[in-house]
Amino acid sequence: MHFYFILERKQVRNMMVKYELKRIFTKRMNRLLLAVAVIISAVMSVFAVTSNRYVDTEGVAHETPGAARRLAEDKNRWKGEVTGDVIAQIVADRQEINRQYPEDVPNTVFGQKTQSSEDIEFMINNILSGEGDYDPSAILNLTPEQAKDMYSIWKEKTEEIVQEYGETEEQQEFLRTQYEKVDTPFYYEAPVSWDTMLTYATTYGIILVVLIGFLAAGIFADEFSLKADAVFFSCRYSRTKAVRSKILTGLLMTTVIYWTGMALLSVISYTVMGVSGFSSPYQLDQPYSIYNITFGEEYLILLLSGYIASLLSASVAMLVSAKTHSANIAVCIPFILFCVSPFIGRALPFGTFFQLTPDQLMNILNCAREPYIYQIGSMVFRQIPFVMLFYTLVAAVFLPVIFQCYRRYGLKKR
Repeated sequence: MHFYFILERKQVRNMMVKYELKRIFTKRMNRLLLAVAVIISAVMSVFAVTSNRYVDTEGVAHETPGAARRLAEDKNRWKGEVTGDVIAQIVADRQEINRQYPEDVPNTVFGQKTQSSEDIEFMINNILSGEGDYDPSAILNLTPEQAKDMYSIWKEKTEEIVQEYGETEEQQEFLRTQYEKVDTPFYYEAPVSWDTMLTYATTYGIILVVLIGFLAAGIFADEFSLKADAVFFSCRYSRTKAVRSKILTGLLMTTVIYWTGMALLSVISYTVMGVSGFSSPYQLDQPYSIYNITFGEEYLILLLSGYIASLLSASVAMLVSAKTHSANIAVCIPFILFCVSPFIGRALPFGTFFQLTPDQLMNILNCAREPYIYQIGSMVFRQIPFVMLFYTLVAAVFLPVIFQCYRRYGLKKR
């Protein structure tokens, strides 16, 4: 008897969830928006795979879908550990080319010699520039001895950053520990596709987050917009299973839409561009980053962070719609949190506060570049892990609040 009761409860819940999903995906406006999201994913994939420029040995530039793979193959001539001897060789070659062509390097020379080492040259200039403005000519003033001792220069400048950003002894020790985790010499494998996709995935993620907020806003508000709330709350399971089913529908809808969209963008792009450079350390691009991760790991963190932002967007939209009974108001909140907040943060002088706002979940690319750290008591922590954990908890806490808010309204209706 108990088994059949549990089975009946599951069947009822599944039917309710299916019904709520059907309501979402049968609306003409929602279907149109989902179709647009799919089209945007395909279009952005095309932009991504054609955004790299490869110059062949004849000096002919290519910006075709195959350019990224050919560019990675050319740059992978330097695949392996970027030792002091490797850096010295690249520096000597670059200085010789600059002596021969002080004004402009011909495309043929660029395709044959310079193109393959431009990532490592960028790394060298970044190391020498430190926290100051990037100097593209810094490599031209290096001596062979300085080039071979590049990682000593890097370590000296990390200590300068420790002193600049570490306001307490605990913070300074924390920063030193993070830099000590970074393996030197750096390992190089051309991260062409990963570097490209970090930007495109961030942009597309914001689109999905706002879309999910729009769809989630109607889950609770529809009963009021259709004037069906009296009927809804008079049903047998209106105050318990029905409300839980709506919340579960929001979570399921969020998960399916976000990961389907990101999977489509990623599969198309990486199939065309390849996956070279997954294991390359992020320090190749940002030598003074306090995150000891690879390009591939950063992309995965970006995807996970975007999913957390999507869950937050859905939970906020459901909560506001359940409280205000208006989808129009609920739709505005995720848009303000993830699209308007970054511009407000730039205009107002509350820097630390806006480093921890929800929009930072969709700003992982920039967050990884800056050594933002915070301290509570003796505990020191970094920006990215904190915002990911904090807003996961916030989204989770909102769910029972949504349940209680909508359930209480149902009690009043009765």
